[in-house]
Order: sequence, then C-alpha cells, then structure tokens
Amino acid sequence: MTPITQTATRPAKVRQITRACVIINPNGGSVPADGRQIMEALLDDMGVSASFEMIDHDCEAACQRALEQEADTIVVWGGDGTAACALNTLGPDDPPILPLPGGTMNMLHKFVHGSDLDPGTCLKAVLENPVEMDIAAGEVLERRFYVGALLGGLTRLAAPREALRQADLLQAVTELNESNAFGLDTPMRCVADTGNQHDAQALGIFLSEDPHRPGFDVLATAPEGLLDLAYTGLTGLLADWRHAWGVERDFASRIDVEALESTGIEATLDGEPVTLPRNARFVLVRKAARVLTARKA
Repeated sequence: MTPITQTATRPAKVRQITRACVIINPNGGSVPADGRQIMEALLDDMGVSASFEMIDHDCEAACQRALEQEADTIVVWGGDGTAACALNTLGPDDPPILPLPGGTMNMLHKFVHGSDLDPGTCLKAVLENPVEMDIAAGEVLERRFYVGALLGGLTRLAAPREALRQADLLQAVTELNESNAFGLDTPMRCVADTGNQHDAQALGIFLSEDPHRPGFDVLATAPEGLLDLAYTGLTGLLADWRHAWGVERDFASRIDVEALESTGIEATLDGEPVTLPRNARFVLVRKAARVLTARKA
C-alpha cells in the first residue's frame, strides 16, 4: 500500500530552482555513505548551487538551519520519518520541500514521485519541471503523520525490525526477546465516523492510497491466541503486517481509539514512537503540507 493522500496540484510558484539546501539523513535505510558527494555532483551537473545540512540526532535542528540558507527549495533525503519531520518543522510560507527516497519503505516518496524511486531520477525530474502538491496528513493530539500510525504491542517490533534491516540478526533476536511484542496485553476499541467498531490488539491507520477518496485506511487485528498474534507479528517483522491473515479493514476520516485495559496506548507515527493517552482521536487534515513533484494531476 502506498500512502496516497488527498492532493491538489497547482501551477508551481518556483519556475526555476537555482539554489537548494539539502538535508541528508546519513542513517537512512538507503542513503549511501557517500551520499553528500553524490548529491553535490548531481546538483552541480544541473547548475544548482547547494548548501548541505547533515542530520546527526536532531532532524528539527537541521531543518531550522536549512531555513537560514535562503534556498529556492529544501531537498530532504531520508526515509518516511525524516520527510515527516521536515514537513512538520517547515511551514507553508517556507521554501517547498522536495523529498527524496532514502529509507527502507519510502511510502511517502512513492506517492510523490511514482514508482521510480531512484533519487537522482526524482531530483532531475523535479528540478526540470517543479510542480507544487498539497498533501494530507493524519493528526492526533496536535501531532501529524503523513504515512501512517501503528498502535498496540506490535509497535514494539520497530527496534528488532531496524536491527534486522541492518543485518544484525543477533541484535534483532535480542530486541525481539525484550520487546514482548507478542504479549496479549494491548486490547483496544476503535470506532470510526462511519459507525463501525473494531476490537483489536493492533491497529494501523494509514493515509488512503486513492487520490480521489481522501481518508484513512484502517486495519485492525484481534488474534484469537498467541499463535495468531505471533504470525501477524512475524509478518510485520519480515514484511508488512497489513498483508497478514485475519486483518479487518475499514475506511474513515475520523477515528476514536480507546485502550481497554491500560492507561496509555503504545504507538508509532511515521515510525516515531509515542505514548498516547487512553483515549485518542485521529482526524484527517486534507491540506497539511506542500511538496515538490514532477507529476501532473
């Protein structure tokens, strides 16, 4: 599933980009070690002057430093979490963001750029034909996400999955043992604005993949036992739990979630861990941010 959101393209205010500030997350799942050198060469070939900000452990600080560069656009090379951080940090009056795929899933980037996720190809296409695109977001407790939110114990799979992605099998096993991701201890109730109700151990709330039907794709799983939950969890660890057996689906623009046996809800928003209160409402923000694309409406 790709994170297609409510969009609207409009004539680009930036007809020619001559100055760019590039924010690079060197820890992105597919950003090479020599990423800065690669990007410098690409922009130089296209006649674009560039400054660079490398993310150490503070994405917001790198974005704020980028604003001081007076660039025509801010290029953000990293995964979905990095792109979400930039979109949440920069406002509508700041230079538009050009997100480049540098993560493992790159779901937001698939929406913005289409199926070809070669960073150089995406960069060249946008710089030659920049088109502004409004994208939607989900919002909970004034925090926004642009791909999806995961709720429940299965969100504890984030650490072992990251270790597995880095080919550290021993660390992945250690993280998995310590995570208790398969514990049947996170019952939740989800009520959509359609009136549908789902009881679940794990919930996924993703931006719709249909550009003509904005909203949330809601996925809920309520395994009958540990084996079912383990199957769903292992699918999430090795692939994508949304494709696992026993997942119920719904569609909504507002979702109320209640933790039935705890005072808080474990969650990740675009991969970033958060703890939500026992009752949380998710709402759709139809025009949440601007990005640059070369795609037409």
